[in-house]
Amino acid sequence: MAEYLGYPRLKREDITSPFLRESLLGEALVKTRMGRVVVIFDHIEYQRFLSAVKAKYGSISHRNVNEAAKAAIMEWVKRVEHEDDAGGQPQRGS
Repeated sequence: MAEYLGYPRLKREDITSPFLRESLLGEALVKTRMGRVVVIFDHIEYQRFLSAVKAKYGSISHRNVNEAAKAAIMEWVKRVEHEDDAGGQPQRGS
């Protein structure tokens, strides 16, 4: 198992052991390589975010919170990339 620690972009297909590849352990090996972002909210911002997640997705499960945060981040990335393509300088904090 330790040989997979050196794979920064590990995929299930990279795992040679059929047992590991098909088990939850194989899934865990892949997921531990995925990027993470930690966002610290003050209480009011956090409650607003959770309320918006619940309104859009119906609950504040881990999956829904993750999906909403990822969607917001990727939308911001698109805006910044668009600004770069248009020749404008990205605004800090926008």
